[in-house]
Amino acid sequence: MKKTTKGALAAGAAAVLLAGGAGTMAAWTGSGPSLGGGSVTAGSLSITQQDAGTWKWGTAAAPGAAIPDIGAVTLVPGDSVTYTGSYKLGLSGTNLKAKITATGGALSGDLGTYLDVTPASNVDLSNLTAANNNQVVNAGATITFKSDTGNTDGAGKSASLAGTTVTLQQVQ
Repeated sequence: MKKTTKGALAAGAAAVLLAGGAGTMAAWTGSGPSLGGGSVTAGSLSITQQDAGTWKWGTAAAPGAAIPDIGAVTLVPGDSVTYTGSYKLGLSGTNLKAKITATGGALSGDLGTYLDVTPASNVDLSNLTAANNNQVVNAGATITFKSDTGNTDGAGKSASLAGTTVTLQQVQ
């Protein structure tokens, strides 16, 4: 083989090795102006209980009567009790929409399956916006011993109401 051929092969091999190790070749790029600068800030959502709340009878025999100690109450089918507390709302966001719900969660205990939990409030709590920021609302839940409970189902049983919660949640 001639010296010139050997030299050309060596130069070609070196070029292939250099190009292969360097990855892809650079391509043309360009950029335009920024997105207008400035910054964005996230809104917020909070609910803070303002008082200990109250329990009242919802039963026809004693509607609205205060219950000083909910732990001393013994319910019978058809009875209902309502918890109401005051809650301060923290709502910040240009397009924020939120709602408050009261749920029974996992009412623990054998009586829990015989109880219904429904929200109770003094205002419509399903369409809250930033206009409601710092507003104090009354919200809670009504616990009803299902009136169609037959036989002696649930008799002598108990349920913990600790799973009952008042929740402020963003909605779309």
